[in-house]
Amino acid sequence: MLEKEIKVMLSEEEYALLSARLRADGEVVQTNHYYYSPECAAARISVRVREVDGRSLLQVKLPVKTEGSLAVREELERELSGVPSAIPAELLEEVCGVRDEAVRIGSLTTDRKLSYEIDGVELCLDRNDYLGITDCELEAEYTGDYPEAVDELLRELGIDAGRPCEGKYSRFCRRLSELRQEQ
Repeated sequence: MLEKEIKVMLSEEEYALLSARLRADGEVVQTNHYYYSPECAAARISVRVREVDGRSLLQVKLPVKTEGSLAVREELERELSGVPSAIPAELLEEVCGVRDEAVRIGSLTTDRKLSYEIDGVELCLDRNDYLGITDCELEAEYTGDYPEAVDELLRELGIDAGRPCEGKYSRFCRRLSELRQEQ
């Protein structure tokens, strides 16, 4: 599946503005368990197991295009029976062609508010907790043409949609590296 999304990091004030403005169509708490393998890291491939609604999903994301706040990635998914301490090389090869074991390095939990008020767009207002950090972001996932209505919504609230945004996996890895350097 090709995943196209606009990601915008938010201050607490911007998060509150969007939370008050967006129609609430649902809420979910999910935990991403992140994995590291040297080969995947070199190819900018992220590996995680997402726990949500009682399911454990292995999700592997391969980069296609990144441009400012726009990220296009190919997402491959496989259901698992739980959250392993490592993803075996054979399974990674089967899913994405990389034959390298991926070891679990930690978790990030997201409180996600969902809104579908813009046609063809899933708006995800996220509050993320990981490694002593809490941050907020808006993800607008879509399948068709670029949704200009998302930019219009953000402009209406005075939020800059063009600023670059690292994905959750990259932010998690950066924070993990900072903590390891402090030791």
